[in-house]
Amino acid sequence: MLGIENLQSDPIRVTVSQQVKNGKYYAVLQWKDKNNKKCQKWLTLKMKAEKGNKREAKRKAEEIKHQFALELNTPTSVTANKSNILFGEYMLDWLKKQKSQVELTTYSGYEHNVNKIADYFNDLGITLQKLKTKHIQEFYDYLQTTYNIKWNTVKRYHANIHKALEDAIRLELIDNNPSSHIEHRKVEQYIADYYNEQELKQLFEIAKGELIEPIILVTSFYGLRKEETLGLKWDAIDFENKTITIKHTVTNASVNGKRKMVKKDRTKSKSSYRTLPLIDDIEQVLLNEKRKQEENRQFFGNSYKNKDNYIFVDEEGNLIKPDRVSRRFNKLLKDNNLKHIRFHDLRHSVATLLLAKGRTLGEIQKWLGHSTITTTEIYANNEVLDKTMSANVIAEALKQSA
Repeated sequence: MLGIENLQSDPIRVTVSQQVKNGKYYAVLQWKDKNNKKCQKWLTLKMKAEKGNKREAKRKAEEIKHQFALELNTPTSVTANKSNILFGEYMLDWLKKQKSQVELTTYSGYEHNVNKIADYFNDLGITLQKLKTKHIQEFYDYLQTTYNIKWNTVKRYHANIHKALEDAIRLELIDNNPSSHIEHRKVEQYIADYYNEQELKQLFEIAKGELIEPIILVTSFYGLRKEETLGLKWDAIDFENKTITIKHTVTNASVNGKRKMVKKDRTKSKSSYRTLPLIDDIEQVLLNEKRKQEENRQFFGNSYKNKDNYIFVDEEGNLIKPDRVSRRFNKLLKDNNLKHIRFHDLRHSVATLLLAKGRTLGEIQKWLGHSTITTTEIYANNEVLDKTMSANVIAEALKQSA
């Protein structure tokens, strides 16, 4: 594959669209040559024009455009000025290098941001060498005005641009980083929504019998992140010593337009790995799930899917996906006229409930596994006592509805 080091000094801009011909998708490339003559080229995507293929066709067309642009701008006999690549094309090239360097979930976020960055700057035809601070600032303004994106989110785009340009300096493609001079605006404080004690009990009542009922209960009692709840395996539950250990996660990532489930035998951070007291009500919920799994395993035999011993699976042993939980949770609230909150806001609900019941912020941080906890000898000595007290508060507040 051609790289940014091979591009010619005056880059030719290429656009692409997908067209249907004889029932198949084609990538139609358009550009102007050095004589300003319009050129067009049709390339087959080797895909039928049928339902479900449109998004993948678009992705393949963009890949073809990127590669074609690199080839079109490669001189045949002279070494190009490396910094004259279009900034958008440089960002796409930078993105590809990140895939092997960061977590898949992190890359998923990068991909979404960088594709939007590349589309915007390629349309303007701004090269890496001519990129100025004002161009980047105008892009951020565009995000905020066109998509109503808050500065908190714009900062994620900025982080990608800044890092990519720092890499460009290291590669001696540019001399300075124009994103370093961006004026950082005041970050708006995010105020999470939550359920109070009575609203949580109402939620438990309407969730009875639902596939995600045990997921809601475990999340609500322990304030787990969704990926922590879905990542629970049976080896995390110690029924003898009455503990539950948060050490596995399951989440989603989007790569090349496709959703992929990411399973990890570790937590988000060191502080997220934690052992909590097994509340009696939750112990009964888990024992019930264990009984149902054993019945389903016998019924389905060798076709039963849960080989990794996850706790939250469907009848056939398929792991319940994060997106499925969110969809069913939202539908549950809507169908029963409950106040809309995100599934993640159950975590905030636990924090609010503990605070209302007199627990300190330090105790709540340890219960939730926040990375902002400063681990000290005092915390270490009191850890079991503090968590047991938090467990008692949650159990007492919510015991009637589990």
